[in-house]
Amino acid sequence: MKLKSTSKTRRCKNQKGANILESALVLLTVLGMFLFIMDMGRILLIQQFITERARATVRSAVVNNWTAAATQNYLVYNSTTAPNGGGAGFLGLQTSNVTYQTLGTSGTPDYMLQVKVSGVPAVTWIPYISKTYTLAPITAAMPAQSLGATN
Repeated sequence: MKLKSTSKTRRCKNQKGANILESALVLLTVLGMFLFIMDMGRILLIQQFITERARATVRSAVVNNWTAAATQNYLVYNSTTAPNGGGAGFLGLQTSNVTYQTLGTSGTPDYMLQVKVSGVPAVTWIPYISKTYTLAPITAAMPAQSLGATN
């Protein structure tokens, strides 16, 4: 009987380090998954913010018949004029990231304005894949229903 209890105590002493190691591995995995989910959520949120900003900008450009420069400035700086020195605006956007295009013929029902935001950098902090990525281009288009009636 005594032999059995000594082998059991020996086994328990040998298992102490294994519990700590298993806990560390599980904690590391869970922490990595948590960081990945938070980082991807942050990138998707940035993408959604820029999409909504592009939609609001193209809507304002359609209603007010803005020029390309006014539209770019509004999307980046929330004003039709750039501040002194320009620089980075909303979420680090630059006016060079924004493309303004008219589609169709002015004065006809197929006349549309299109705003495209591309080349927006997104930084990830996930271990082993942390670097700067470029977000997918965002395009917002809207028919010019006012056809210049608001000027």
